[in-house]
Order: sequence, then C-alpha cells, then structure tokens
Amino acid sequence: MKYLKKTAVAATFAITTIASPALAQSFSAGIDLNYLGLSHSEGQVVGFGFTAAPEVWVELQSQGGLIYGLRAFRLEADSADPTTRYDNIVMQTIDLSIGKSFSMGSNTEGKVFGGMRFAKYYEQERGITNGLTVPKSYGLLGGIEIVQQMSNNLSLYGGSTAAIMFAPDYTDVSSTFRPDIIVNGTDLTFNTIDLNLGLRYKRQLANGGNWHAGLGLTSKLWNGVSDGDSENISGYGFKLSFGMDF
Repeated sequence: MKYLKKTAVAATFAITTIASPALAQSFSAGIDLNYLGLSHSEGQVVGFGFTAAPEVWVELQSQGGLIYGLRAFRLEADSADPTTRYDNIVMQTIDLSIGKSFSMGSNTEGKVFGGMRFAKYYEQERGITNGLTVPKSYGLLGGIEIVQQMSNNLSLYGGSTAAIMFAPDYTDVSSTFRPDIIVNGTDLTFNTIDLNLGLRYKRQLANGGNWHAGLGLTSKLWNGVSDGDSENISGYGFKLSFGMDF
C-alpha cells in the first residue's frame, strides 16, 4: 500500500509539473464506481458477488494537444463461502500516461495513449494464510478510447488499456495441502487488460465547463498472475461514472 501511495504522489507531482496551469488548455477529473464480480480460470473464487471498486482519474490537456493522465483503481473483495479457496482478493493499479486526441469525421473522436502502470495483487487462502502476494509490479501500458456522438448531450464510448507487468519478487504458499510452507519467487511477468463500453451524458456548467455522467460495462483481466502456471483472474460488471471538465 505504501508503494502505491508513494507512486501516486510522485505521479501527481509529475503531471502538475509538466502540465502547469500556465500551459494547460483544459482540465478534467472524475470517479468511476465499478461494481465487479470475480472469475478465476481454475474456479478458485466462489461466493464473492459484486463488490464496489472505485477508480479516480485526472487529465490535463496542454496547449500543444498532449493529454497527461493519472488513474488509480482498487478492488478489495471478500467471500464467506466455505467452498472458495481464496476468500480475500486485492487488485490495485495506478496509471501514469501521455496521450494525443484525434477525430474521425464530425461525430467521432478519440485518444491514444501510452505510459506506465504500477500494480499490486494479493490473495488470502481461507482466512488462514496469504496466498500469492505481489507487493509491487510495474510495466508499460498502451490504450485507446473512441467516442461516438449520438446527440448534443449523449455519446457512446468504448476503450481498452493493456499493460505488460513485471514483479521483481513475490511470495506464495507451496500448495493447497501445505499452506504453512511459503515460497519466495522472483521475476514474475503477467499482463492486464481493461475493457470499457457505455453511454455518457454531458451538460454544460454555468461557468463554461461541463459535467458528465455515464453508465457502462467494464472488465479487468489479469492474465498469468501465478507462480508456476497460467492462472487468470478477472473482474467483470458495470460502472457508474461522474466527472467534470473545464
């Protein structure tokens, strides 16, 4: 947690320094309230239901057209089902990105971006011991978002962000039958993919800015998060979005 807090502070400082108010053309910020269920490639998460997972973001667009972004996401889910192997899951990311907007005709616009993702993963086995624990990881990300204007206030959006992650170290239990034996590992590589599709409604504010609200489908896919095989875990569900831009 301290690792991600320090990363967020450093990222915020970097964005505000690079895109200072004197150079910024526009500013936007918001929060996405994700409600996610969990799925595991080996069926080891049972009874989690849908869990609220907040995601906050800030963007600054410079006069040169570059978009500087900061996004932070956290999911902490619990299950009381006695048949589940893992009863507590934590997935956490912080993204620092630079992008560029583009347009395709009069009603379609979008942005492409790249940057760094910092992540943490943790799982608890039946309330007794820690499962796979990745205290810190980092990697390169790339993404795209496209917005199709449907009316003056309503638009359809879709986007994806993918990242290849590297963790210098991790810990895990030896096996389900020997949870007392902890294995220390190094050089864990996995990938993450975020997918979003939804509707967004925007209205003008009295000061000339805009507020917007959205409803959509979302998923967070973490592939290869394991010590020895290709276990995958994903969060899937819907989200409510709220934000403002000036």
